[in-house]
Amino acid sequence: MIRLRFQCLVQILLTCAALGLVACGERTPTPWSVQMVTVTPRPTPMPISTPTIVVGEDPLIPALGSFPPVPIPERPANINPLTGLATDPALLQRRPLLVRIGNDERVRTNFWQAGMSSTDLVFEELIDQLGSQYINTRLTAVFLSNDPPLVGPVRSGRLVNLQFTPMLAGALANAGASDGVRWIFGKTPMINLDEYFNMPAYCYNQSHGYIGRLYTTVPRLREWLTQKGLEQPAPLYGFEFSDTPPAGQHVGSITISEPPWPKWAAVEWRYDPGAQEYLRYVTGAPHIDNSYSITAQWGHGADCRMTSGETRTQVAASNVIVLYSRHETTTIVEDSNNALSVYIDLVGQGDVDIFRDGIRIRGKWQRNSVQEFFTLVDESGKPIPLKPGSTWFEIVPIGYALNL
Repeated sequence: MIRLRFQCLVQILLTCAALGLVACGERTPTPWSVQMVTVTPRPTPMPISTPTIVVGEDPLIPALGSFPPVPIPERPANINPLTGLATDPALLQRRPLLVRIGNDERVRTNFWQAGMSSTDLVFEELIDQLGSQYINTRLTAVFLSNDPPLVGPVRSGRLVNLQFTPMLAGALANAGASDGVRWIFGKTPMINLDEYFNMPAYCYNQSHGYIGRLYTTVPRLREWLTQKGLEQPAPLYGFEFSDTPPAGQHVGSITISEPPWPKWAAVEWRYDPGAQEYLRYVTGAPHIDNSYSITAQWGHGADCRMTSGETRTQVAASNVIVLYSRHETTTIVEDSNNALSVYIDLVGQGDVDIFRDGIRIRGKWQRNSVQEFFTLVDESGKPIPLKPGSTWFEIVPIGYALNL
């Protein structure tokens, strides 16, 4: 197990209790520093200044330096580096937003999830180990080019968000975190839009209970970033894309249902040749994104108010990427049941399965730090291009067996 230096952590938390959270450094975090890279014809991004965080004895706190960590490839100014699709260049001169989305069975079956059909990227990971079992999965939805009118329900962050947010120089919207995870987040320059300290960025649907009550909109999050002086473009390395798929094995569906994946989160992706995308099913039922417009007074504890009818759409993706990575249980307690937080190591290299256009391409993922994008290569070391469009990452333990 990876162990935190708990004596130090306990002392810090006791100090917080005595002095109050604000006195313990819960200030607006500053973003990662950006080292300018001039690449034409892309617009020059604005510099983002912050001290470099140096890793200490705690392996859960990543070492972060200037951003971007490697030169950015040349691409037209209107091409989204996350999707490979053409869009308004002005939309790309913004900071990516990463929103934690609940994936509880009650949330899905009541059609409470919103915003999932407007994502550039989605990461799904296992959360919290109780005994030998993971209790659920959770989603991190990434928005850059789209501004959905409703996103949620927003849930709490986990250690894995320090594996995603730095590579995007993004802002993480979340409903807080456990004491241990929140402390670690606070030791980094991540822009952490923790609900507790950024309540006017969110609104509440009290009828959904605690697992489904917190929502926001992408326009509202961007207003909040602008108000706090944090809305700036981030130069992104991105992925390689091609309309032509590489050679691979024809596969019509991908099922992730074997232990340790929780049975109530069992997922299947079915390729639809007509739509030329993968449709998502969970526990055998279509996974539905329910979108509608809301407004709110955007104050402390404001209620969400629906202003349009509902539009229900099955979740789909152009690419499904299964990343195999090391999972370790930590000593961070996540809930009242004493479930433990999980550390997922996504630095180095590992196996990857990429599904696009109804085929499977086997290869490796590689990256040298949490600030670098995943490089996806085949067995010969040649880059594997994704299909232009949205991508969903499924993160599973090393050696996990897919059902194809």
